[in-house]
Amino acid sequence: MSIARSSVAMASGTIASRVLGVVRAALLASVVGLGASGDAFTVANTLPNVIYLVIAGGVLNSVLVPQLVKAAKNPDGGAEFTNRLLTITISAMLVITVLATALAGVFVTLFANRFAGSTYTLAVSFAVICLPQIFFYGIYALLGQVLNARGRLLAFGWAPAAANVVAIAALVVFPLRYAVQQPPSAWTMDMVWLLAGSSTLSVMVQGAVVVAALWRTGFRYRPVWGFRGVGLRATSTVAGWAFAALLVSQAGYAILTNVLSRATDAGEPASSVQSSAMLIFMLPHSLAALSLITALYPRMSAAIRDGDSRAVRSDYGRGIVLPAAFTIPAMVGWSIVAVPAVTVLFDVSQRQQEATALAAAIMLLGVVPFGVDVLNQRVFYALEDGRTAFRVQLVLTGVATLVNLGALLAAPSLTVPIAAAGLVVSNLTSSSVGAWLVRHRLGLLGGRAIFRTLARILTASLLAGLIAWPATLGAARWLPDTRPGNLLVAAVGGLFFSAAYLLLVYVLQIRPVLDILAPFARRLPVLRSL
Repeated sequence: MSIARSSVAMASGTIASRVLGVVRAALLASVVGLGASGDAFTVANTLPNVIYLVIAGGVLNSVLVPQLVKAAKNPDGGAEFTNRLLTITISAMLVITVLATALAGVFVTLFANRFAGSTYTLAVSFAVICLPQIFFYGIYALLGQVLNARGRLLAFGWAPAAANVVAIAALVVFPLRYAVQQPPSAWTMDMVWLLAGSSTLSVMVQGAVVVAALWRTGFRYRPVWGFRGVGLRATSTVAGWAFAALLVSQAGYAILTNVLSRATDAGEPASSVQSSAMLIFMLPHSLAALSLITALYPRMSAAIRDGDSRAVRSDYGRGIVLPAAFTIPAMVGWSIVAVPAVTVLFDVSQRQQEATALAAAIMLLGVVPFGVDVLNQRVFYALEDGRTAFRVQLVLTGVATLVNLGALLAAPSLTVPIAAAGLVVSNLTSSSVGAWLVRHRLGLLGGRAIFRTLARILTASLLAGLIAWPATLGAARWLPDTRPGNLLVAAVGGLFFSAAYLLLVYVLQIRPVLDILAPFARRLPVLRSL
């Protein structure tokens, strides 16, 4: 599968998953409500994700692809290495899952020590059924990386959407069988099993999708025990640095959480605004940068394995420029439709909507360097240089933490904008440091050509914004200030901006963007001239 098709497969799966996730969240709120029962389920269903991410998430998603690509050169095509790695990792995930499930009550207390009585009992009941998800999250990530190393991303990208379909089906059935929004004391085990069991089943389905996809590639797993003889030492070393980087990242996040909590305690909706703004920020990154970098990762790893620095440098440039063709317009376009879009997305007070729109606009200034950070990290892991990736993470977290702590000296109302600025400054700093270190390892990266292309994309985006801005203001003046009205305003602004941007891409002949559009132009007559 080509890079373009692979990244589109990932992006389309992400879009479907996000849309279904919104439906799932709305149905869940209608079933359990926003009171004590809802809190109990949220904590229990979040536990497996948190535990998995802390223990293995960053390691599996960052480290394995280069090692699997490297092992593919072995006489057996990497079969023994892959089987041995799967055996060790699956066994470890199984042990961790069993222990975590046995300690369900302890974890509920750690993450929600305010729970008591029937709320605590309900949360533990949910957790015992939800915590086995740890194992299936591991299966999805582990086998997904095996698929990624083989250039098969369709199932990996769409599996979360399949999981959401299963969860949505159960949430539709629940009101047909039981009363909804019940207090903790009214929940029966049948109700608990339907809600928590379907959530765990959805993660099992997510894992089963990648298992089936891997089977179709011809791969057959057979347990191989032991650590020696297949080069797992390099994997474990890089994994150790990746885990250390994850701990640093989580420490920085813990500090940010406490800074936001201070503002929340002072009456500012800081935590909820930060969370909503981050969702907006992550969407263009996930759809463009992360999807493309995920597709490029096996190819870059193979080029590094083969000592082809020229190919790595070429793909590195693509990993910066191609996502920017979408993330830079997203950054500018958001400033045009921010207020009506937030009104549609979040049913909160006007004050929170305005704060979310501002925070997201600030964060999006850092969306390009954020993607470069991820790209740099992948290059270091492909080079089996986990130490440098760790050092860059120290820079990222250190700068962000300094800015976040500075927010303690400001008014509580400025906490979220300062934290958003911290995200931008820290990613600009760490991406610059990382790119310099990559250049030191690989040689000249064609920085001038990259910056020229980025400047042209930014120019097209700003001009498109100038064209779309009056149309958006006009729509806002004529349409009612309601949720449907704001949806239409955002749609008008988005359509004018998108049309203007595509036209300017053609006028300015921004070749990387035209290359991306080429596969679609063959199917859409309106784009054939591009």
